[in-house]
Amino acid sequence: MTEIEFLDYCKAQVTGTLKDEDVILMLTAWGKIKYSIGYNQALKDNDIELDQPAADVDLN
Repeated sequence: MTEIEFLDYCKAQVTGTLKDEDVILMLTAWGKIKYSIGYNQALKDNDIELDQPAADVDLN
């Protein structure tokens, strides 16, 4: 899923007009998702295991 696809999905969930705050919230969520995916991939690439795994997010 790309950022544009994610924003389109989010926009489809909202009724009425979008406010700047809505778009900021959507982009913040997208950033968190991408960060979590990258963080978990870095742990995996370096054979690091945590006692408690980070949130597993997969939007592919």
